[in-house]
Amino acid sequence: MMIQRKTATLLILILLLALLAGAVPAAMAENTFKAVVTADSMPVYSQVESHDYLGSLPRGAEVTVEAYSGNVALISYRGYYGLAKVSDMKAVAESAAVQNTAVQSTTVQSRPVIAVRATRIYKKPSTRSRYISVEAGTSMTLLAVNGNCAKVERGGVVGYAVYSHLGEPGSALQTTETAPAAQAETTEAAQTAEVKTGSAPVVTTCSTRIYRKASTSSAYVTVDKGTKLTLVAVSGNCAKVQRGSAVGYTTLDCLASDTSGGESAASTADTKVSSSFSSGSTEYVIYKFLVGEMGLNRAAAMGVLANIKYESAYKPTINGDGGTSYGLCQWHLGRKTNLINWCKQNDLDYTTVEGQLRFLQYELSTSYPGVLSYLKKVDNTAEGAYDAAYYFCFNFEAPAARTSQSKARGNYAKNTLFKL
Repeated sequence: MMIQRKTATLLILILLLALLAGAVPAAMAENTFKAVVTADSMPVYSQVESHDYLGSLPRGAEVTVEAYSGNVALISYRGYYGLAKVSDMKAVAESAAVQNTAVQSTTVQSRPVIAVRATRIYKKPSTRSRYISVEAGTSMTLLAVNGNCAKVERGGVVGYAVYSHLGEPGSALQTTETAPAAQAETTEAAQTAEVKTGSAPVVTTCSTRIYRKASTSSAYVTVDKGTKLTLVAVSGNCAKVQRGSAVGYTTLDCLASDTSGGESAASTADTKVSSSFSSGSTEYVIYKFLVGEMGLNRAAAMGVLANIKYESAYKPTINGDGGTSYGLCQWHLGRKTNLINWCKQNDLDYTTVEGQLRFLQYELSTSYPGVLSYLKKVDNTAEGAYDAAYYFCFNFEAPAARTSQSKARGNYAKNTLFKL
């Protein structure tokens, strides 16, 4: 229920006066506590004299109550402060959120979720158990829920988290869109693009966003599949396009040649990729290993390569996720540790392409046999390349925004890599 402006102003004034006068109980002024928004939308107002409406927080958002008087609370959220109604939230102690409860008895249909804030994954349903910390945007699978305790799985490992810290992939609770290391190409300034295409007519192959600047954090408009554009320049997977007099930026994966003629975006991309996909290149070494050592067909190999392109841009020593992910496949946290330990045990250098490919083969065989089996059964066609890239992304890499990322990588495998 929205607060009426006059009522809100009065309540805010009461709280401010109470705070200034020291009328708030000492314990409440000194001891903060966590609360979860229970209203569908909780209005938040500024503390300054004008008491402007700052915006609203969605159901499930966790805030810190710094102090309160009556039905008005001073809250903090991600470093910002404001005033809100106490009745729009419910106190919750994180230490009690994942206590020993029979989570297994309250099952839900397994579904992908992400951490909408930095949080902890506990080994047992108790905050006294061992835990690992994960960043906002970390993807996992939700297995069961009991109150505010969630049973989750990530990379074959099961643990427990605070349910209010989780959300659907692409959730609005994220402050920024989380993307793999190589996907950061979309934030590069396309004005410095290595490939100049002049005025190549292209058409969108799916509904996509056209950003105002070469950054996914900038303003954007969404265009439908089949929208005709002019490709101006390309840098990695970032395409500078023009429509009428307006210029913007999008991903190259969602573009194809316009049948009306002219140089195609796909052919431009093929030329760039083909030049780097030469004998002895990292891309070529990976491809030969996937086909020769692992027995994948060409389509499946291109599907895996598309994922490696998005994860690391084929760079074996690249770090991601604040240093918690590493290598060609951006192995994360425990999987990164497994990579290092396994390579050491097998006299391999974990920083090299060979060491990481050997570990990839081992991990698929032991921890992800279903993924390996699927890769070996895909048709050796462009559609097979799409299926392989999509399945590998969704079930092995499991990035944030899992579905949209799987589609993008599938299109890259199908429309670019498989044509080589």
